[in-house]
Amino acid sequence: MLALLCSCLLLAACATADESAVESNSNTAEQIRDMHVKVTEMWQELTQHGARESWPDAGLHAACHVLPSASLDAAQPQITGLVLFRQLTLGAKLEAYFNLEGFSAQANGSSRAIHVHQFGDVSQGCEATGPHYNPLRVPHPMHPGDFGNFVIRDGNLWKYRAGLAASLTGPHSIVGRAVVVHAREDDLGRGGDQASLENGNAGRRLACCVVGLSGPEPWARLAQQHAERRKRRRESECKAA
Repeated sequence: MLALLCSCLLLAACATADESAVESNSNTAEQIRDMHVKVTEMWQELTQHGARESWPDAGLHAACHVLPSASLDAAQPQITGLVLFRQLTLGAKLEAYFNLEGFSAQANGSSRAIHVHQFGDVSQGCEATGPHYNPLRVPHPMHPGDFGNFVIRDGNLWKYRAGLAASLTGPHSIVGRAVVVHAREDDLGRGGDQASLENGNAGRRLACCVVGLSGPEPWARLAQQHAERRKRRRESECKAA
């Protein structure tokens, strides 16, 4: 496979070098373009095959340790916690656990937006993380890290979500980028202004973290905590009924 790919790459390079000499021949130019497409497809298949072969049995994991933005004053909520990601197979949708605390008591029942931003730079607080990560240049909320809104209960945010469009691998990986917790609810692109199509009018950046690859242990621990939490909630609801 590799030898064939190298041969095709050499042929494509030679053909490209001679392309100016055959510009009048549209068939030859079309053949060159077709060859380039085929070589590109072969290269992608080869690299994806290698990625599948080396993919961890437990899936690929990442962790993001959330801290308050350094640009906040003391009166603002001090949000801390953990966001964990898991991708079971190459090309699979992302799963995530969001476990955050520090929201004000007045926030109970309200929603907060969480997004992936372009840069993993928190040196100047969350302001340095740049705009939403938007590799395909599409309107919000179709960015790969537009995670939507999360309901606050008793000053905490506990949520598991599956089917997320983001990825931990490939050309649009979110590894090394920032997860940002916002002060307001995401209007999901329905606000009727330009900011709505860029960031959902989600407001100030309260807290953030940088996504880094991790082992599966943090995911297993948090999954267990979430299972126990759900069990206690069900038992409490049954007693109340």
